[in-house]
Amino acid sequence: MQTPDDEQFEAYLKRFHPIAPEPVPTLSVGHASRRSPPLGIWLAAVAAILVIGAVILHVRSSRIVVSNTASDAPVSERHAPSEPLTMRSANAWLATAPSFKAAVDDLAFRSQTSPLPQGKQSAVAVLSKEKIRL
Repeated sequence: MQTPDDEQFEAYLKRFHPIAPEPVPTLSVGHASRRSPPLGIWLAAVAAILVIGAVILHVRSSRIVVSNTASDAPVSERHAPSEPLTMRSANAWLATAPSFKAAVDDLAFRSQTSPLPQGKQSAVAVLSKEKIRL
């Protein structure tokens, strides 16, 4: 059974015609105004650069002082540590070396001072004897 409201609603639906939608607004690709960042951002960037520069200079100057006072032996008399290489001994060696390259070269090419037990071989010694064809 239909009520008068239902009949009115059906009559309204029969008269209903959808309206065409308006076109979607597009973004204009013209010249965008380039606004510079606020003054506070510029000041923060300059301050950060100055702090980083000061820290770098401080670290470099402290390393130079440490390396000059700690290395009393001439470069030709320096020998790589004979104990097993640990983080502590490598750090100590780097702190007293005249340069990073010299320290790494000395540590990388140090000779085998402690003899290996009977029946054991050094992997580096075995690989150095191997002839590789390329």
